[in-house]
Amino acid sequence: MVVVGIGVVPELELYRQTGLQLDAGVLANQFLETNIPDVWAVGDICQYEDVLFGKRRRIEHWDNAKSQGEHAARAMLGRREPFIHVPYFFSDVFDLSWEFWGDTEEADRVLYRGDLGRGGISAWWLRGDQVHAAFVMNRPDEERRAAPLLIAHGTPINAECIANMEIPPARWTPAQNCETGPSLA
Repeated sequence: MVVVGIGVVPELELYRQTGLQLDAGVLANQFLETNIPDVWAVGDICQYEDVLFGKRRRIEHWDNAKSQGEHAARAMLGRREPFIHVPYFFSDVFDLSWEFWGDTEEADRVLYRGDLGRGGISAWWLRGDQVHAAFVMNRPDEERRAAPLLIAHGTPINAECIANMEIPPARWTPAQNCETGPSLA
């Protein structure tokens, strides 16, 4: 059996006569504000300015919709800040559990940890010395916790540390001996 998820096309017909700017969704700025004052867009239909990756994006995942909804509610209450959220997807299929964070598009290399034959692997997409995306399947919780933090903060890392299975993420320190460098934790 093969299951393929190819995404969705948002239904925009309802919004065509409203004056909202549309593209592959309802256009919003980095604050999730639309071109109409006091109107915000969130969820699958929101095509927003992602300040973390410097591009427009529309994400079809409940985690994003929840985070955007919370952010828009705070904005409506007067807290105007950019929406900064690491894109995230996950799935659990039988005994496999995987998570993906970030955006691979600007990466210039990918590094792997684990052994797929043993059921656990992680992939780390880097641009220079920064993690831009990570895929973690049945790996230690420490890797799962590190992925979105490294991406969101743009933390410089030593790529040699990722490739060494003996070195945990807390020791993926920049331009140092990974085993003796200070902890990121």
